[in-house]
Order: sequence, then C-alpha cells, then structure tokens
Amino acid sequence: MNQYGRTNDNNWNTPDYVWDSIKCFIPRDKVIWQPFYNDGHCGTYLEKLGFDVVHNDEDFWLHSHGDIVIDNPPYSIKGITKTKLKIMKRLISLGKPFMLLFPSSSIQTKFFKELSDTHGGFQFIIPSYKINFEKVETKNSKCLFYTMFVCWNMNLNKDIIMI
Repeated sequence: MNQYGRTNDNNWNTPDYVWDSIKCFIPRDKVIWQPFYNDGHCGTYLEKLGFDVVHNDEDFWLHSHGDIVIDNPPYSIKGITKTKLKIMKRLISLGKPFMLLFPSSSIQTKFFKELSDTHGGFQFIIPSYKINFEKVETKNSKCLFYTMFVCWNMNLNKDIIMI
C-alpha cells in the first residue's frame, strides 16, 4: 500500500447488485465472454441470472469467445491507461460489442477521443453511486473514484443511461 492507501491488488469483485442493475441492458440471446477471471465469481453470478457465459481463467490476449464482452478489467496495474486502450482496440478489431466497467475519467482522455472519433458506436451506463468493490476474505473497499460502463456497439436504447 502506498501513502495514498492505494495498492496494486487487482483481486476485487464487482458486487452482485451492480450486475443486477445492468441485467436489463444485456441481451439474453448472446453468449457473454467475461475474459478477466479474478476468482470466477462474476461469471458464476451472471450464469445464476440466466445468462450464457464463458468465463475461463485464461489469457485475454490469446483467446476470443462469445458474442459480446461484459466485464470489469483490472485497474491497478502499471500503464492502465494504455491497457484500457489496448483492450478496447482488440475488442473493436474482433468486432465484439462490449460493456466494460472503467473509472469515469477514462472518457476524458486523448486516447478515448481518438478511439471515439475513429470507431464511434460508444454509449455509457452511469451508476448514480460509487461502487465499492468486494473481496471474499475482507470487507468491501471504500472506492475513491466513480465508475461507469463504457459500451461499444451494444445498441442500447439511449447513448447515456443513468442507473
């Protein structure tokens, strides 16, 4: 942990209530790929909600499954800005629509403007609350930042959806 209370620990789960809040925006006729495994909880939970999910502990850069990607990529890694860009570029190159949970500030970057200008098709699902991520063995986080789902080619009924 550094002086600001931040760690490089990426093993945090998105709480079930977050998946509950967006399930109405997820197409039921698509196979969901959740490429960022952690401990497997999120994939198991979406399956419990009735979705067809591929959620394997394997390298995102070497595999491609399903019709759409709905996931929460890790944030606390060196070079995360470039990593988020690479993740979105790879999914766009695969033609795979996505709904990725990112810090809200992600859209206020040069890389996102360039990606949006080049590819278009972006929409946003914005929670009206901070998400406190979870660990099985500890208490919830006290998240210092807001997050939102950055969506591409998900064909939502509006470009900005507040939940």
